[in-house]
Amino acid sequence: MKCKRRYDIVVVGAGPVGSYTAYLLAQKSFKVGIVEKKDGVGDGVLCTGVIGTKAFDRFDLPGESVVTKIDSAVFFSPSGQKLLYEPNEVFACVVDRDVFDQRLLRKAVESGVDAFFRHRVSDIEYNGSYCSVKTRGSVYHARAVVVATGVDYCLHDRLGFGRPDGFLYGSQVDLSVPSLPSRVEVHIGQDFAPGSFGWIVPFRNGSSRIGVIVQKEGKVWLRNLIAKRVGKIPPVQACDIRVKPIACGPVKRSSKDRVLVVGEAAGQVKTTTGGGIYYGLLCAEIAADCIEKNLRSGCRLDDYEVAWRSALAAELDIGRNLRSLALKLSDQDIERLFTFAKQNRFWVELLIPRIDFDYHSDVIFYCMKSFSHLLQLNH
Repeated sequence: MKCKRRYDIVVVGAGPVGSYTAYLLAQKSFKVGIVEKKDGVGDGVLCTGVIGTKAFDRFDLPGESVVTKIDSAVFFSPSGQKLLYEPNEVFACVVDRDVFDQRLLRKAVESGVDAFFRHRVSDIEYNGSYCSVKTRGSVYHARAVVVATGVDYCLHDRLGFGRPDGFLYGSQVDLSVPSLPSRVEVHIGQDFAPGSFGWIVPFRNGSSRIGVIVQKEGKVWLRNLIAKRVGKIPPVQACDIRVKPIACGPVKRSSKDRVLVVGEAAGQVKTTTGGGIYYGLLCAEIAADCIEKNLRSGCRLDDYEVAWRSALAAELDIGRNLRSLALKLSDQDIERLFTFAKQNRFWVELLIPRIDFDYHSDVIFYCMKSFSHLLQLNH
């Protein structure tokens, strides 16, 4: 016989966004349960781990998870031209995702959230007054449910939320490659990151996280990047490279009956870089506020859909437009853009104030408008 438990809200998925949502709801004095299919959180997560410093202040993120702090970035063209971004302040941190995820979950549990592991949710049913969240051994009854399952979209198919419009694939490997401990490298070139970019990010103990985000064949492109930009190291085997699908665009619906979808499960991911932490936590706040208003005042849960799309739709759309444009550029086009930026200091001085680690639409629009004549684009 299945064990039955009752909560105000059940959160499905104990990653950063799920844990943070559960924490926020517990802080509002709701009885919250969080259900996770794995044995724990953090272990084995594929993530570059770069998070903007503003996120740490806004969401009170765990500082003990920080491995190194980033105060500069250097961009490399296909031929090796360099553009240095050095704002003279720390603008991002690299985190250990094991520690990061575990601390956020602990914060939720310490606020009164009940956490259940090795409980894979097979179905969520709504009977008109409450939701039944079903696992193999238990049924959780809740007045509302938050789905924060990352790139696991099995429940979406059953509930009718649809899947993201498209996907990118992040491929990454950790190597003992020296790099400046406070500088990120961004490598652009059609030979190793068509329509996209690769990265070298300092981690710990002299190691670096090296990766690419592309539409397909990520392992092939990553090995090309390593061969062209890292130098002489032992050959990297395909089995050493880890690959993760990344949502590139939102799901068709993120609210239905008494269920909300949050984070990468909703496609709330930067379509430029593939980063999902900041947007996911931001939408967790929106979801928690909408749930509180619904359960206490009867406001529509559908307000969540309107609120988060109003906040992020422009960012998601312009990022996808940029990717479509980038696929059309040749390496020669990219070289011209680098040369233009190096020769026009005044243009760069107008660009820099527009740079924001988490919101990219302003700087992208400025660049696309500036470069349309240079590349003879009609945008």
